[in-house]
Order: sequence, then C-alpha cells, then structure tokens
Amino acid sequence: MVMASQTFREANIQGRPEKAKCFHWFTFALMLPTMVLYDMNAWDHVVAAVICIFAPILAYTSRRVRVEEIQLEREDKIKLYHSNALLLIVFGLVVITLWRIPGRSFLGLGFEWPHQHPLVLLLMILVLLFYGLDIFFQYGLKRWRIRTLEKRNTSLTFVPGNKNELFHFSFLALAAGIGEEIIFRGYLIHYLLYWTGNTPLGVLYACTISSALFAFLHGYQGVASMIKIFFISMLFAGIFVYSHSLTIVILVHTFIDLISGWIGILLMKDVNMEKESGEE
Repeated sequence: MVMASQTFREANIQGRPEKAKCFHWFTFALMLPTMVLYDMNAWDHVVAAVICIFAPILAYTSRRVRVEEIQLEREDKIKLYHSNALLLIVFGLVVITLWRIPGRSFLGLGFEWPHQHPLVLLLMILVLLFYGLDIFFQYGLKRWRIRTLEKRNTSLTFVPGNKNELFHFSFLALAAGIGEEIIFRGYLIHYLLYWTGNTPLGVLYACTISSALFAFLHGYQGVASMIKIFFISMLFAGIFVYSHSLTIVILVHTFIDLISGWIGILLMKDVNMEKESGEE
C-alpha cells in the first residue's frame, strides 16, 4: 500500500510546473502516502451504526422539546455533566476495545506522538484564531454579552454559571476532549475510509462526513453553533490526518472546552450583576 501511495504521489507531481510543486503540500494528496486503510468487521459496523444512525436519530428526537422549556437546576446540571462524561468515557473504552480485538494497534487509532508536518502548525493557528474570534463576538461588547446571557437561559442552559459548576464541568470537558476525539476522529475517520477509499478525495469525504455528524449531534446549541462546530471539527480532522495522532486534538479540544466554561463566567460578571440587581 505504501509503494502504491508513493507511486500515486510521484505521478501526481510529475509533469506539474515547477511553481506548482512548491505548493503541492497544501493539497490532500499529501495525506495519501501515510493513511492506513483497515479492514472492518461486523462489530465495527455495529459501532458505526450506533454513531452514524442511532445517535443522530436520538439527538433529533430529543430536540422536539423546545429549548425554552428546559430549565436546569444547579444539581441537575452537575448530574448532567457527570452522566454525559461517564457515557463518553464508557463508549470511548468500548471503541478502543473493539478496535484492538482484530489485532489493530493503538498507534493506528492515533495513540502516538504527533508526526511533524508544516500544515499541522497552520491548522492549529487557524483553530485558535477561529476560537478567539468566536469568543470575541460572544463577549467582546456588553450587548453581545447580554445576547449570550439570553442564550444561556435557552440553548446554552448547560453552560456553567459559577465556579462550583465549572469544577464539575471540567470533568465533562476532559471526558469530551478524550472520548469525542477517539470516537469521531480516531475511529470514525478510519471507518469511513473503508467505504470512501484511501484517496485524497476519500480522505476529504471521510473528514467531512465525520465533522458534519459531530456538528449535528451538537444541534441542541443552535444552527449557528452547528456551523461553527463543523468548521472547527474539519480543522481537528485535518490536524489528526496530517499528524497521525490524537494527542494534539485531544489537548486542544479539552483546552477549548475548559476555557469556554471559565471565560464565560469571568466576562459575564457585569451582566450577571446587573440582572441580579434588576430582579431585586
């Protein structure tokens, strides 16, 4: 497979103008020589059905309850953090176990030190830049913070509102950073490659489908959030494919979730104080 991939790459580069060769590493073609195509068994198809079919159906049907009707008390919110974190951990362990049963290595799933690639750094910068702009447009101006506060009473009601909730939310952030990356990047992209093929276009299809699914399962946050999550998920997929490792995406994913919880509490103090004084 490696020889075939190298031949593909060489054939791809031959005959191009010299100027074009300088920029060939900006394409998905560079993914081909290093991606590994694994055979999938019956258990893999069952896990994929749960991720790709049953989970979206469950997520869609649960959205029939209007977000305005969801009111979480502090104790309920903390229980939600713990239960969701436990679910992600358990399902992540199930995925790892089923991955290993046929003898596939942990390295193949992404448990290895990141490979050096110029695009990895670029994609990381894009992730941080995109996230920084998102934070700015949520909290940069007071009127934006008021709008964000209104969302926290509806679609973002699960977001921590104080330091005690943030402490319990940290457990969920860590579980999501690890569990979701194992499931949607390490496992699902490899599974989708089995169907799309180990070609540049096949890799692109696999990354796009896994990112779209990941965004759809976060649909309870609203359409705008789904679009943002899809974009950042595509960047995560690119980092994973180019670095061949889950290490970076797990760390960045966990960091983003933790900072989102912390920075919201920090920057919403003035709006919360005005709301409390108005209620008095």
